[in-house]
Amino acid sequence: MTRESAYQTLTVYTQSQSLIRHHLAVEAAMRALAVSFSQQTNIPQNEEEWGITGLLHDADYELTRKNPEKHTLYLEEKMKDQIPPHIMHAIKAHNYAYTKIEPKTPMDWALYTCDELTGFIVYCALKLSDKKLTDLNADIVFQKLQDASFAENVPRAQIYQCEKSLGIPIKNFIQIVLSSMQAIDSKLGLSVQ
Repeated sequence: MTRESAYQTLTVYTQSQSLIRHHLAVEAAMRALAVSFSQQTNIPQNEEEWGITGLLHDADYELTRKNPEKHTLYLEEKMKDQIPPHIMHAIKAHNYAYTKIEPKTPMDWALYTCDELTGFIVYCALKLSDKKLTDLNADIVFQKLQDASFAENVPRAQIYQCEKSLGIPIKNFIQIVLSSMQAIDSKLGLSVQ
């Protein structure tokens, strides 16, 4: 599967522009995490596959929103011949609460941990007076993450799993994900208008 075919698949299943932006944010984060993890461990990771995994992770969300137990499984049913099994495993594992499919590989854990963080970062940016992603820094995001009353529905334990499962300290993890999103801020609708 190429990035182009993954994007085409995404747009077949996903109509919401805000959800497409979320996929682009997770794709960017996953690519950056693949590079970072490769450098940190000297174990090369496939940046393209990590990016495609991020790009497709919630492709069936609009169709399964009212049935979260079917989220990711619907995509697998429709695309099992096109999506490589290890990418599909990571996608299903990011919905572990319902699929009970555990993250195992670094790619699985990267998706599981960065998915919620990208949404949290967008929420932090939207709370700034000018709503610009470029005005955020990792310290602000970390402080907001520490404040349980800020975006209280965000599963912080899932984000913090980056430390145990990827060996990346939380502040470094935030910086990697934030920088990757800032690099594509115009695509996310969070740049100068």
